Amino acid sequence: MIRALAGRAAARWEPQRASRQKRDALFELATRIAAIAERSRAFEREALAEAALVESRKILRTGLELASAGAEIEAIEASFAANPAFSRADPGDALELCVTLTGLRGLLAREHPYAIMRRMSARLGIEYFDKTEAWILSRLGRRRARSEPLIVPGELPDVIRALALDPRSLELSLRTAGRELAAAALAGCPQESIDLAKPFFGRIGAAIIEDDVAHLRSRLSGDEISEAQAAFAEVVRTLAERGRLKLGEETDFIAPPAFVAALTKAVIALDDRVLKVGLRGLDGAVLAMAMQGMEPGAHDRILGVLAKRDERRLLDAIDDAAPLESRAIQEAGRELAAKLLAAAKAADRSKAASASPEALDRLTLVKDWEG
Repeated sequence: MIRALAGRAAARWEPQRASRQKRDALFELATRIAAIAERSRAFEREALAEAALVESRKILRTGLELASAGAEIEAIEASFAANPAFSRADPGDALELCVTLTGLRGLLAREHPYAIMRRMSARLGIEYFDKTEAWILSRLGRRRARSEPLIVPGELPDVIRALALDPRSLELSLRTAGRELAAAALAGCPQESIDLAKPFFGRIGAAIIEDDVAHLRSRLSGDEISEAQAAFAEVVRTLAERGRLKLGEETDFIAPPAFVAALTKAVIALDDRVLKVGLRGLDGAVLAMAMQGMEPGAHDRILGVLAKRDERRLLDAIDDAAPLESRAIQEAGRELAAKLLAAAKAADRSKAASASPEALDRLTLVKDWEG
């Protein structure tokens, strides 16, 4: 049985004989499939149905129709195998079917379009390797700059800076975590962290990881990004414990979980008007530091009460923030709590707004925190 399964897997990679003209045509087909994969990342199966309506090649059109209807790749392959029109094809059509199924397999597995393009073109022969790279680079050259999205404050940018001091440690951490986890974790980091990570993926791989980061920023919630960052940090700690890499032992980049929970609850418990008044005039750098000691729910509350101009300034301050130790994060959090507590008491005296006794107690707890 094992020999039979190995034979089936090997058969997928047997070279198909086809004319150069046919393979050139299939290269163009592969670029269309890669473009469909790009669109389907945002619009899911709607993009597949739309592509099927305008597709002229029967094999791809049939595959897209099945995929848009919810069929998985195994069912699509079985459908083609059961159809004599496809199973008894000449060498050129057999190669077309192979390229198409390769593309659909990657598309339904939600692989990156450039990785799918690499795999499809590999079916056409080694001479298409450079042509594929040129196609990918031309796509990158036309890519427009994206607006800077929300960045989740946390410890990971500092961990990446520390790892980058020994490039082998950063490379080992990225490879152990895997591209998917690395991209999800980097989605909450400033561009500096991404730039430090990219060189370890190669020229095309760097483009893929950066594209994945931008895509995941628009797809994942703050909590999901934070979970990915925690998982990446755990990978780093495990490697360090096993002696495979070394982090500075004297520097702790993690605020105590109890402090993070207390500061988060204190911010969320405040009335929007009190929170807005308390943040008014606060140094953006201090707020950016304090936000490293909060959970994503508190980040959303703070950004929700800020004017767009102030929100952009805060995000810039997060980008420019220097590496922070736990002690500095707690100090900034205490300073923020003191400012918010004063604003809450002033608002209560002027009857402009009021804070609950519970909210005042939470702010006092953080202001007087000893850690």
